[in-house]
Amino acid sequence: MTFSRFARFARTLPGVLSLGPSILIVVLALPALHCSGVSDPALGSYESIRVIYQSTPPPDLMSSVEDALAIPFVTFQEETLFYLYPHPVRQLEDFQNLKNLLFLVDLSERGQLTDIANELLGAAKLNEVVRGGTSTLLFLDNVWARGQTAAFLLAADHAELQTGLQTEGDRIRSGFLNSNRKRILKYLLYRGENKTLSRQIFEDHGWFIRMPAPFVEDPRHTGEGFFTMKMGRPGRLLFVYWMDGFNSLPEGDEIIALRNDLGFRYYDEDEIEPTLTGYSKALFKGWDAIRLEGVWQNDKYVIGGPFRSVAFLQPQTDRLFLIDYCVYAPDFPKKYYLWELESVLETFTFEGPPEESS
Repeated sequence: MTFSRFARFARTLPGVLSLGPSILIVVLALPALHCSGVSDPALGSYESIRVIYQSTPPPDLMSSVEDALAIPFVTFQEETLFYLYPHPVRQLEDFQNLKNLLFLVDLSERGQLTDIANELLGAAKLNEVVRGGTSTLLFLDNVWARGQTAAFLLAADHAELQTGLQTEGDRIRSGFLNSNRKRILKYLLYRGENKTLSRQIFEDHGWFIRMPAPFVEDPRHTGEGFFTMKMGRPGRLLFVYWMDGFNSLPEGDEIIALRNDLGFRYYDEDEIEPTLTGYSKALFKGWDAIRLEGVWQNDKYVIGGPFRSVAFLQPQTDRLFLIDYCVYAPDFPKKYYLWELESVLETFTFEGPPEESS
C-alpha cells in the first residue's frame, strides 16, 4: 500500500482519537508501512541526509537543521559534515531506501507525515508530545532498509519544532554520526578481522581494540608504550600511546605538546600546524577526556593531513592514554577516512575481547 493510499484509508476508519481540530492520530492496528525484517541494504552516501517535512521544509526550519548538521568539518581543507536534501513527504517513496532520513513532524498539521509517524512510533508517543506541548527526538534503525537510520523530531506545533531543532541539534548530529560509525565498522569487519592480534594486545598491555583485516600492525615501536595500526592507499594510521605517572588529566595545551612530540619522535619529524589545531574537553567511554582536532604536516617531505586525538586516564590508575588517528590522502576528501578510523577507535576498551565479534 502506498503512503497516499494509506493516508486516505486511515481517514475512513472509525477508531481514531481526535486531539483538537488540527490533529488526528490513528489508534487502530493498520497495515504496516515497513517490514521489520528488511533485507535490502540501505543505499546512498554516509554524508547525505534527506530532510522530510509535510510540505517543502520552510526556510526557518532548514536554517536550524543546517546549523546542526551542515557544519564545517576541518581536514587539510574545509569539508562539510553532512549534506542536506529537503523534500516534501509525498516524495518519500523515491528515496526511502537511503541511509539517513530526518523527519520533521509538526503534529498540529494533519497529513501523510503524521500518519507515518503514528504507524512507526505509536499513537501513545504522539499523544504524549501533543499533551506536553513540547518536542521529542527518536531514532529508528532499519525502517525501510538494512543499515538505515531514521530520526523523528516530533513537536506539538511549528514553534516547538523550531525550538526542538535548536535544543536537540547536538543529539541529532551525534545520532547520525554514531550510526555512521557502526555501519562503517561493520563494513570494515566484513572484509575480515585480526582477532588473534587484538587478543594478544590485551594479554600484553591490558587494553583491547578491534583490528579490521585491512589494517596491519606497524612493529617498529612495539614495547615502548606505543602501538600503531595502519592501512594504505590512501594512508590511514591509528596509534595508541600510554605512560604512567599522571595524578590528573593534563590540560589541553599539554596534550597538544605531547601529540606534537610523539609525531616528531615516531613519524620522521611530523609536526602539528598550531594555527589549525585546537582542543576541547569531552567524555570518552564515560571518562573525562581531552579531544584534539587539527592538521599534521611534515616539512621534510612536504606532506600533511588531518588528525584527531583523545587523551584520558585509565580508571583507578595513574596511566595516561593518548589515542590518535590521522589521514594522508592528497587530492581526496578526508572525512570518510577519518570516520573509518573513528569507528575503530570506538572499539577501545579495558574489558577485553567480546565473546562474539560480528
